[in-house]
Amino acid sequence: MTTGLKVWLWIVLVVNAISGVTAIATAMLIPLMWVVVVAEALVVAGAAMLLFPRKKMGFYLICAGAAVSLILNVVLGENVIGSVISAVIMPLIVWLLIKKTWYEFQ
Repeated sequence: MTTGLKVWLWIVLVVNAISGVTAIATAMLIPLMWVVVVAEALVVAGAAMLLFPRKKMGFYLICAGAAVSLILNVVLGENVIGSVISAVIMPLIVWLLIKKTWYEFQ
């Protein structure tokens, strides 16, 4: 695993964990926000799976979390272009950083 990938996964892990915790507070008022909490949990679990046991499933969880987040943002009427960019950029960066060492993951 490259240093760049480790740094990026730690950033993804921390930022999405913080975002998930803050989404819990919002979910107390808006029940649909629990879906955001689940999406953030998927991304955090995926980053942790890539970092620690080095499982390929982690990448797929990150993609699933980004997809759920994108769908929810479209349903809620958020900025669609910004949502598409954020849902594509994060998994794309992970893929670009992991593709050379994909064989190292189980």
